[in-house]
Amino acid sequence: MEQLRAVILAAGEGKRMHSRLPKVLHRLCGRPMLEYVLASAAALTPDIIIVVGRGASLVRQTVGSKWCYVRQKKLLGTGHAVLQAVDHFPASGKVLVLCGDTPLLESGCLENLVEKSRGLAGVVVTAELPQPHGYGRIIRGDEGLVESIVEEKDASKQEKEINEVNTGTYCFDLALLKKFLPRLSRDNAQGEYYLTDIVALLKDEGYRVGAELVDDFRAGLGINNRIQLAEAEMILRARINRRLMSGGVTMLDPSSVYIDSDVKIGQDTIVGPNCVIEKGTTIGEECRIGPGVHLSEAVIGHHVVIQHAVIKACVVEDERQVGPYIFLDGASG
Repeated sequence: MEQLRAVILAAGEGKRMHSRLPKVLHRLCGRPMLEYVLASAAALTPDIIIVVGRGASLVRQTVGSKWCYVRQKKLLGTGHAVLQAVDHFPASGKVLVLCGDTPLLESGCLENLVEKSRGLAGVVVTAELPQPHGYGRIIRGDEGLVESIVEEKDASKQEKEINEVNTGTYCFDLALLKKFLPRLSRDNAQGEYYLTDIVALLKDEGYRVGAELVDDFRAGLGINNRIQLAEAEMILRARINRRLMSGGVTMLDPSSVYIDSDVKIGQDTIVGPNCVIEKGTTIGEECRIGPGVHLSEAVIGHHVVIQHAVIKACVVEDERQVGPYIFLDGASG
């Protein structure tokens, strides 16, 4: 099997977030969105480089020093960002190129992407959008292969009618990527080195690029503003709730339950409506949580009943009943 590596692009300024915080550090269900991308990539390869820009030190501090970081000092486009990273890899094997603001794309999709790349110069993950405005359009040839990707600002009226779009996720032959990246030009509407232009360059030299169409278009889309951040939170929250319910947890009203990604809940526990269960919380088996409970960094034993209570950084032992209208904060001493 060919060696697989990954580059995660996390240098974008995220101006539409209107925030001092780097975009990739905005949280979803208790975790920075970049951590979801890292987890999906790390399920396939440990050889990962994160390309950072503004707030580089804060990104490193937040997601950890075990990863390799490369600084993109001048934001000259996605092609320029990838070039900063691939110089650190040998010219062999495959490389995933992922966006740090695309946290909904799971490792299973990346596995399919890598598998589909066999025998091809590259594969791009695509999505079919009902309203594709703002996204690069996928131009396919007669055999269904991708001939080019045209960015919105450079697209003709006819090309803008295409609803299959680029998600910004790719798998390339690493040797070919290193060969063609220096050929990119800034002769476009944004004056940047588009990574998307690699596709047309490869095609013109006789290489084949495929596409992996995602089943749910929402999974492949990036987060550019607070509205999209909230929409992604809803999707992730639904995934978390389904996973817990599939494992034996009952939720009386899943739509009103907010649970962070690392929370653990034992079998036959019932979670009532209007509950918030935050990062670092563990709940045992056969508990009754809610309604109206807020837990944060709490350790809850087995057979515990909690109603209308706020519990932070506390341990509740087995068989206890807490509430209603109780506030416990172990962090306050």
